[in-house]
Amino acid sequence: MAVELNPEDEYVIMPVKILERILRYATVVCQDYCPAGRDPATCPYIVTLSKRLGLSPPPCVNDYGDYNKNTFRILIKDLERKYGMGIDEFINNVRRRKPRSLEEQTDFMEAIFYVGVLNELSNFREIIIAKGSDIIVRKAIVIK
Repeated sequence: MAVELNPEDEYVIMPVKILERILRYATVVCQDYCPAGRDPATCPYIVTLSKRLGLSPPPCVNDYGDYNKNTFRILIKDLERKYGMGIDEFINNVRRRKPRSLEEQTDFMEAIFYVGVLNELSNFREIIIAKGSDIIVRKAIVIK
């Protein structure tokens, strides 16, 4: 099976062992900075790669389970029911007037995260894993 790569994108080829080290480090950062410092555009990749490589998942997997569209749609619907408005309206209202309670502040942070993750999952970039013998590189820059 041939994999079509976008000629406009740049790709990184690295041994899986190095990627595992980077993911372990990222998971430690998750533990220290989540939820305030989380990035909804990065979290799905950390979760997906950790699972694929058999590494311990980040702690958020205990809260959200697998990162899939359906899970985050349900989480958004729950917040919409709770506040009686669409998620975008809720986010915009809280931004305008500031949160009225700690619970609303938490729900606001979660809402932004849920929407961001759902957007990223809708535009999820393909991750390609190949053995060294299956990779052909004609022009590359080697970083040492």
